[in-house]
Formats: sequence, structure tokens, C-alpha cells
Amino acid sequence: MWVLFATLTVLLWGTSETIFKKVSTIEKHSVLKLISYNGIVLGICALIFMLITRTEMDWGMIVTYLPIAAIYIASMFCTYKAMTLVKVSILSPLQNSSCAITTLLCVFILKQEVGIPQIIAIVVIIICMILLSINKDEVLRLESGDKEADIKNAKRAYLLYLKGIAFALGYLFLDGIGSFMDDYTLEADLSAEQVIIAYSLIYFVVGIICAIIVKFKEKDYQPIKKFKENKLKLIGTLVETAGQYTYIYAFAFGDAALASPYIAAYSIVTIILSRIFLKEKLKRRQYVLIGLIIAGLIILSF
Repeated sequence: MWVLFATLTVLLWGTSETIFKKVSTIEKHSVLKLISYNGIVLGICALIFMLITRTEMDWGMIVTYLPIAAIYIASMFCTYKAMTLVKVSILSPLQNSSCAITTLLCVFILKQEVGIPQIIAIVVIIICMILLSINKDEVLRLESGDKEADIKNAKRAYLLYLKGIAFALGYLFLDGIGSFMDDYTLEADLSAEQVIIAYSLIYFVVGIICAIIVKFKEKDYQPIKKFKENKLKLIGTLVETAGQYTYIYAFAFGDAALASPYIAAYSIVTIILSRIFLKEKLKRRQYVLIGLIIAGLIILSF
């Protein structure tokens, strides 16, 4: 069952990541706006989910999940910031190598077991993701800069690239630790429904705070009245939110040591969609790596 939910998460998050990349490059204060949209939509969905599942509100679950939610929300800030600086086809596979941290923590601390074929599959997926993040042509372009630009502009461009990679690494570590803590919490304290509601309500509060900050910075900011302009962002948020639900159930039905690297492969979807809609080109070597990752996913599903 966990494979079904994990596969849905892969498709949903790969799609939302591509959408967020598109809007993050054209909007002012895009990071705060994306967090506010995500938080508010998650909060509304949580209230509907509570009515459907008849899960009661419990402040205890909020307190229990608060540290994990804080880690995840901080990781979202890192990824949204990195999106404004680095191509998503480079960013996504690099960030999603966080599954290596999750798997190691689950094996050594929670004593979860994985077979030799699964270990090989995990190693192949992680290595291929890291190799996908290496784009020598992009780095060289940033190092040399535009032919008409001076050395100062070329150096600034490269520093911005490194800044984006630094935010991506921040996501890598935070998400890896958060995924591990998620699995531990689901096994020890909270049900999947409680985790979804707790995370959503905490994110909702953060989303409201970010919306207030954006309103303070942009006096004419009216996201509701400008619905047509923000339609793409709203679609991305809804897709991201759906992925949050399938993600939690994937962890609830399976072990994070296997579910985490499987879900992390949603970068495949991101890379393909970024090529189609964002016109980010891929090399033949990258297609080979994507094929190896898919092979690893097939092995993991057994």
C-alpha cells in the first residue's frame, strides 16, 4: 500500500515543484507568498479533513509535532529560496538526496531492515540524483558570465549560484532529519491523521504570519482580488497539499528507510516537466541517469 501513496506523492510533488519554479522567478517576495499560500490552503484542507475523518482537535498532538513541523517549514523556505537562484532540474535531484540521511537514521536508530537488492537500489538512486545535480555547462556559464558583462557581474552570478546550492543543502539536511522524525513519531506517538492535522494547522499559522509580512511590505498586495494572476500559484499549492497527505500515508504504511528514497525520486517528474514547460534542456547523460533511477524504483517497489 505504501508504494501506491508514495507513487502519488512522486507525481504530485514533481508537478508542484515545477509550478513553484515558474512563479518563483517572476514574483516579488515569492518565498513568503508561496509559504503563505501553502499554509493557508493546508489549514483549510485540515479543517475539511477533520470533519471527514472525525478526528478531534488535540493540543497535545500540536505540541508533539511542533518541532518536526518547524523543521519542515524551514526546509520549505530553503527550497523556495533556492528556486529563485538555481535551475530546478539541478536543484531537485540535489535536494532529494536527503533520503540518504533519512535512511541512515532509520537503519541505525530505529533498527529498520533493508535487503541487499533494496540497498543497491537506494545507493543507485542517491548516486544518480547527485550526478544529475552536476551541470558543468551551467557552472561554466555562470563563471564566465555574459560576454558583454564585466568580471564583477560574472563573479556575482557565480556567487548567486553558490548561494542557491547552499539553500539546497539546507533543505537536504532539514528534510532528511524531518522525514526520520516523522517515521519515529508515527511509530511511537501519533496516527497519520493526527500528523496531517497538526502539521497543517502549524503551517496555517506560519502562512498567516507570512501573509501579514507581505502585506506590510507591499501595501497593494491583494491575493484574493488578484485571483486570476495567482491562479497558477494556487494550483501548485493544491497539488503540493495533496502530496502532503499521500506522503504521510506512505510513511504510515511503510518504513521511511524505503519510502523516503522512493518519494525523493519525484525529481524525475520535475526534470521531465521542467524540460517541457520551462524549457530546461537535458543531456543524454541525464536521461541515462533518470533511467537508472526508474530501475531503482522498480526494485524498491517489491
